[in-house]
Formats: sequence, structure tokens, C-alpha cells
Amino acid sequence: MASETPIDPGNQPKNSSGDTLKSSFKLKFINPTTALILEDDSYFEQPLIYVKIYPDFLIITDTGTNSPREKQSSSTSLSLRRYLETVPVQHPAPHGKYEPLNAGGKKRYVIICTHAHYDHILGIPAFLDATPPPFIVASGNDPSFVTKNLPTHSLCKYLHIPTPVYMVNHWTEHLEYVTPPGLLNNPSPSTVDQISNSLGFQFLHIPGHTPDSLAWYDVEERHLYIGDMLYQRKFTTPKGFGPLPEQDAAIIFPAEGNWISYLASLDSLIRFTSCENTRLKLQSSEMKMPQRVKLGCGHVTYAGDAENMAREVRRLFERILKGKVPVVRSFVKRGLLFDVWKENEPTDYIVEAPRKLCEDAKRERGLVDAVGEGARLRICIHGDGIRELF
Repeated sequence: MASETPIDPGNQPKNSSGDTLKSSFKLKFINPTTALILEDDSYFEQPLIYVKIYPDFLIITDTGTNSPREKQSSSTSLSLRRYLETVPVQHPAPHGKYEPLNAGGKKRYVIICTHAHYDHILGIPAFLDATPPPFIVASGNDPSFVTKNLPTHSLCKYLHIPTPVYMVNHWTEHLEYVTPPGLLNNPSPSTVDQISNSLGFQFLHIPGHTPDSLAWYDVEERHLYIGDMLYQRKFTTPKGFGPLPEQDAAIIFPAEGNWISYLASLDSLIRFTSCENTRLKLQSSEMKMPQRVKLGCGHVTYAGDAENMAREVRRLFERILKGKVPVVRSFVKRGLLFDVWKENEPTDYIVEAPRKLCEDAKRERGLVDAVGEGARLRICIHGDGIRELF
């Protein structure tokens, strides 16, 4: 069972002047090896950051904005890295330790970038001088989205803020599977090959929100992390997380989005999660409620039903393209005309995108249908997860 993680103010770290260092982060464990961290930031993005714990390193899914909502001086606020290294939290049973996730920074950081938007990468610079240095992973679908014109692609240019400078150590392949043998027994990995070959994940390219959108599946915990591909409107605030600004979160696309790619990625996600859910059901045939793949998103949703949500959003976009979902608001942002689609009846999802993306998808409707109906699928089911899917 996931445990709440109260923070004892008496154990908060202090600066050289004795001032208590303040944090814009709130944490709870969502499974035995993974902590959810919510950042209450000045941009009102409220990004969700996921930290998976291993004996010798931490896997961090995105790094947030490094910009607290309650403005403080830099000497009294905590970066994500300092939070991980200094603030004690209650770990789940059976160990139940009360200590920082990375006390003293002894464990190496492995940072998985679900995409390069500012609210997911601004926290990276704080990790760059760690020893050993962080190992940064990103999608190999379109490396140029990160390596060329990052100020624009990250949206930092439009916010008039410095763009992080960092180097990606590993560009993942679609459906790349890295096995976990020896992971928990290997002493502190020190080389690129040792780390990239011992994560125990499967990576999926999910372009559409951005060309570099990346998902990864934690085989051990049956949790799939997808960044900003989709999420629900409302955040069910865990106990102890509030108060937070209210959000009515829309699935947002930037100018670089592509609905043709997005629909194909949804189809791929549906096939992947359906196959994995079938495998889990076969493994637990005696259980009345077999385990299903959970979904961790970059905002709002941290433990949804992955297959059901992907199917719901796929059907929603089908209705949008058929003109069955009204546009409730239009506005100009960054020189582009945006529309907001919202169904009249109660709905878990809102969509906000440049109108051009919808018009382009409608014009290419035949291609979209071909992707949905004609895609070939080959699945090999193994005890350690889905190995091939196309």
C-alpha cells in the first residue's frame, strides 16, 4: 500500500545562516519502489515528478521547473536535487526507513526526459555537477528537437527564461527493452553501458504532443509513464498535498504537435497496454481483480488505468475530427490560433491545440484511418514483459 510521507519541520535542512530551507515539493509513495513528487511552481504547471529507487541510483522521470510558487530567496528554497538529498521522508514497509531518497547524494541520478518542454527540464541544471554525473535519457525519434533550437522547442524563449544546457547520454529506440538481471546486485554502475543495460524498462516513442515524446514502462511495478501525452482534467489531491491552485487541465499541444502522429501513438499505447493487461490476467487467473497497467502522467494523473484512459482519449479525438465536439473557446497564442474542445456532458478530458493541427488531421483522414485499421501487430509475451510490438 502506498504510504503518506509527512515531513518533520524539525528535520528540515538549514542554510549557513540557520534559516530553514523551504520546499515547493510534496511527496508520497505510489508503489513500494516509486515516489510521486508534486511541484507547486510559479508557472502553475504543477508538474508530477516520479522517482524510482534502486540501491545504487535513482530514476527520475522529468525534473520540474525549479521555480517555487511562493517566491523566496535562492538561499532559502530547495531545488529538486537538494530536496532528494536532504529532506527525510517515510519510506514504505517493510523497511519503513525515515530518510532522504538520496541521502548525501551517494546514489547516481538517471534522468528520463519524457519531452523537452520547460516544465519538465528546468530542474536538470541542478543535477549536472553531481558526482558521478547524471545519466540523461531521451527519445531517439527526433533528437534534433532537443539538439537544435531548444529555446523555441522548450518554450523558454516565450517565457523569457534561460534555456537549460545539458547533454543526452542515451537516445532510446522505440520499444527498446533493457533487462534487469544483476541490477540490484551490481555495485554503483560507473559506465554508460552498465547503466543503459541494467534499467529493466521498456521505452516507447509516443510522438504527437511533441516529436520527442517518450514513455517508459516499469515492468516491476506495472506502471507506465507518458509525460504530457494525456491526462485527466482534475487532480485528486492526495492527503496532505493541499492547498494547491485549482486547475482545469487540458491536454495541450504546442505548434510542433501533430495529430496524425498522436493518433498513431494512441493506437500503439492501446495495443501495448492491452497486451500487457492480458498477460497479467493470465498470470493471475485465480484473482478476482487481476492487476492492470497503471498510468503516470506529467500532470494531474498519477495512477490511472492506462488502457482505459488511452481508449477514452482515442475515442474523444475521433469525435473531435468528426465535428461532434464543440469548440468552447478560441484565442491567439504565440501567433497561432488555438481552439479548446470540450464536450457538453461531464467529461474527464479537455483538448487545447492550434486549429491547424485539427485541420491537418482532417485533410489527412485517409492516413489516420490506415494507421488505425491497417497497422500490423506482432506480440511476443515473455515473463519479463512485451518484447516486440509493431
